[in-house]
Amino acid sequence: MFNLVNKRYLFLIISLVVIVPGFLSFLFKGLNVGIDFAGGANVEIRPSQQMTTPQVTNLLNPLHLMNLQIVPGNQTGIPANRIAWVVLNRRVDSNVTSKIQSLLQSKFGSKLAVQPSDVTVSGNPITLVTVSNFQSAANASAIESLLSKLPNTTSVTVSGAPVVTPTPTTAPTATPTPGKGTPTATATAKATATATPKATATGTPAATATPTNSQATFPVKVDSVQIGSTTQTLTLLTSTQVDANELNAIQTALLKGGVYVYSITNSSISPSIAAQTTSRAVLAVLAAALFILLYVWFAFRKVPKPWRYGACAIIALLHDVLVVLGVFSILGWVANVQIDTLFITALLTVVGFSVHDTIVVFDRIRENMQRRTTETFEQVVNASLVQTMARSLNTSLTVLFTLSALTLFGGDSIRTFTLALLVGIFSGTYSSIFNASMLLVIWERGELGLWRLQRGRRRSPDGREVRERDLARTR
Repeated sequence: MFNLVNKRYLFLIISLVVIVPGFLSFLFKGLNVGIDFAGGANVEIRPSQQMTTPQVTNLLNPLHLMNLQIVPGNQTGIPANRIAWVVLNRRVDSNVTSKIQSLLQSKFGSKLAVQPSDVTVSGNPITLVTVSNFQSAANASAIESLLSKLPNTTSVTVSGAPVVTPTPTTAPTATPTPGKGTPTATATAKATATATPKATATGTPAATATPTNSQATFPVKVDSVQIGSTTQTLTLLTSTQVDANELNAIQTALLKGGVYVYSITNSSISPSIAAQTTSRAVLAVLAAALFILLYVWFAFRKVPKPWRYGACAIIALLHDVLVVLGVFSILGWVANVQIDTLFITALLTVVGFSVHDTIVVFDRIRENMQRRTTETFEQVVNASLVQTMARSLNTSLTVLFTLSALTLFGGDSIRTFTLALLVGIFSGTYSSIFNASMLLVIWERGELGLWRLQRGRRRSPDGREVRERDLARTR
């Protein structure tokens, strides 16, 4: 039989070697937290054509989005050719966009989604209309033909000032001409005749209304229609709050690269909500540890000093938490890996899995203490570890293989979650076998000064433990 207990200090040293670098990184560098804990925005967009992360980064650099992280994804549920972008010749009012929506929905179905955006192309403010949810492949020529006769638009304000547009020709203006005691209104009109007629009124002069720029209307036409060619999505994670104006700026910046984008979601988290999320995440981990301690103490209440089992389980649990935090702290400043709320979910899952394995070992120790009454505590623990090791390893390896496949070949959106589970479950398997039980033996033997916490024991001059009770009677 393998004597694992005899090498207990070697296993603890291995744990320290793994924990210390990550703990120092966590202490001095901290974690690279995402917007869930720092505040910011999560914007998911779908481009009209395939883009690489460096391309997007270069186009968005002028916007100075803080801590920008770009996560590519895929939206296979909507085919590439089911989204179209309609580029109008100018910025239009709500009447025009309502007309575009009614025309498109009457032709292609009421489920069609129409999303107008005000953008700037080559210094000219225009309206870009994103049309999605086509039931079949969108046809650019059919859309252009349908929208060939759009109503005129009025002047639209841009950033607090009206759009500069050509002023239409106004009606002739009547100019009052003074006469003998009575004012005379004179109107000049262009005609083929050589004479210039004059109209004279003896009463109060009539004022002719001149249309203002806000009342003027301007023709609207479709410049082009672009059909989507990719199902790629881009998730922009940034500490900058992204409102409607900032979203339009993102669309304008990407348009400089010839790429139209469709905004899928735009969610923002304020710093106060982020701070609340952080505090509640810490409380969740502490509450889980407390309830686990109480549960293990209750489950092993018939064993002498049951709280030791709970304390050793919590120490092994903290070992796994520190390993995961340390690994992600290092990955945060080496590979720019950010954590989000899914990381807390993974951490709590690791806590539960670790305690599950630890309780399996402890339960076998409890059973063997009643069967092997003539053996020492170390021998009972060693036998229990050997008996449960195969079961624990088989269970953990099955999970680890699955998580490895998800981490390597899964989507980028869940990679942080699966990687945290992978590291935590691997650490939890090690701590359940080689840490929790070894600490129980060290505590039972009174090593490392823990004998001061025990009653009913005394130390011999050479440092060896002298038992004052019979093993069979205590078990």
